[in-house]
Amino acid sequence: MFPPIVTDVGQARLDDLYRQARRDALVRAARHARRAAKQQSGHPRPGILAAVSALARRPGPAAS
Repeated sequence: MFPPIVTDVGQARLDDLYRQARRDALVRAARHARRAAKQQSGHPRPGILAAVSALARRPGPAAS
């Protein structure tokens, strides 16, 4: 390859690595925010707790 092409390919690869690093940083920040919000909710698994509570409140089978 000619030197300008090698430089362009290298620069494109470097840009791709920077783009991946930014995306990974955003993913980590979003994960951290979700975990922080979940910890502030008062219960580590509020969705499961709500499902179990709903099952417990459901009326049983009708007696004949």
